[in-house]
Parts: sequence; structure tokens; C-alpha cells
Amino acid sequence: MSEKVRRYEGKDVVVEYDAKRCIHVAECVHGLPAVFEKDRRPWVDADGAEADRVAEAVLRCPTGALHFERKDGGAEESVPKENVARLEGDGPIYVRGDIEIVDGAGALRLSDVRVAFCRCGASQNKPFCDGRHSEAGFTASGDMADPKPKPEEFSPGGKLTVTPLDNGPLRAEGVLEVRSSDGEQTSYHDVRAFLCRCGASKNKPYCDGTHKEIGFTA
Repeated sequence: MSEKVRRYEGKDVVVEYDAKRCIHVAECVHGLPAVFEKDRRPWVDADGAEADRVAEAVLRCPTGALHFERKDGGAEESVPKENVARLEGDGPIYVRGDIEIVDGAGALRLSDVRVAFCRCGASQNKPFCDGRHSEAGFTASGDMADPKPKPEEFSPGGKLTVTPLDNGPLRAEGVLEVRSSDGEQTSYHDVRAFLCRCGASKNKPYCDGTHKEIGFTA
């Protein structure tokens, strides 16, 4: 979904970087500065550490802006066994899992295992977060207004299909756990959930229809 994916070739591993999906959380910079140094050009040195350490650092990226390919036969990134969405206070929804993003016609737009979805309504790269929640003054706790209890029969995992509805919420179809930022609250969904992306719902992280009242367009 982005034309800005850059490849940094190393002897044993390749690092891919999608600038449009980076919101500068800096997990990579803090975790492995020998490889990721924002003031250096090029800022990624794929030979700056062993391939295993490079891969571990990439996996900490919560937005999916970073990915890796092993050239040495080492393990590639695996698909998580559970689909988990974590709320970031005053920020996006971080999702890890077996994720497919489709458009309104059902056409596949992206497959990934790590995504940061905008929930402030201000991103210029919807449905992804681009960091504009800070400029927009978006405020929302990492808590849930109405946690959903765990169904009696709940089998985690499987494909999670996310559809950004026109001028409306994200429709997430599949099995999904939604967790508060502190991990103290968890909502369980075994069919579908509608997640607010206009920023105005009073039942965050879920849609309550307010997008219609405020004229949200996306």
C-alpha cells in the first residue's frame, strides 16, 4: 500500500522500511542503535549486528514499518497464533496477528502481522496511523468503556480481515482480543468488532455512530 518501501541489504539479512507507516516509536533505535541510527545516512546498517539480533529488533516495531528477509537460512517472521489489538493512550491501535486489510469490494490491499491503525481521524495515511494524533490533540485513554467478556467457546487465532468502511469504522472480522494499554482489561470477539477511527466515539475503542454526526470522511 506504500510506494516508499526501501531495502537495506546486508550480508545475512535484508531490512525493509516503509516510511509512510513509521510513526517514530523508535523501538528499533533504542533496541539496536548499531543497526538503526536516525542521524546516519543510510540510517539502517543491516551488517551492524548479527542477523538474529537484527530480526529481533525489527519484530519490536509495532507499526509494521520494518520487516526483514533472511539470506542466511535463519528463521523468518512467523504468523502470530492470536490476533491481539492493544490500545495506545492518546494514540493508535496496535494489532498483531494474521491480518488482511481489504477494501469495500473485498479486494486484498495488504497482508501483514503488525499494523498500527489510526483512531484519531487525522491521519493522512488512513487506515494507518501516521503520528498526527499528537498534532490533532487527540486524547483517549488506553482503557475500554465496555469490555466484552470471553465467550464460553473461544478459539484464538485464524485470519483477521479488516475493512475500513467508507466514512465509518474499521470492521474487524474474525477472532480478536482487544487489550487496554496496561493489559488489565481485555475484550473478546469471536465474530466481528467495529473499531472507531473518527476519534469521537464515546465508547472507545468501539464505534458508536458518532462519525455520522461529525461528518467524518475517509
